[in-house]
Amino acid sequence: MHTRITDELLEEVAELKPAQQRAVLDFVHFLRIKAAIDPTQTYFWTRRWQQFEQEADRAKGHGKRLGDGTVKGLLHALKSKS
Repeated sequence: MHTRITDELLEEVAELKPAQQRAVLDFVHFLRIKAAIDPTQTYFWTRRWQQFEQEADRAKGHGKRLGDGTVKGLLHALKSKS
């Protein structure tokens, strides 16, 4: 559906730098899928949280973790450190 708003959006986006256009496109994708995500979980889908997840995965790949990878193992490792 083509509207006046569509025209305005196209004009605005056309003036942005490619990185900014990518950010707009990322946001459009977010808007399309946000209805499928529980609103209390949306933070976990942010770019920042996903970067944290990638860092954690890299750390685990290098053997940097507490315990044996289970919650019970983590709690045991934390208790033994104090």
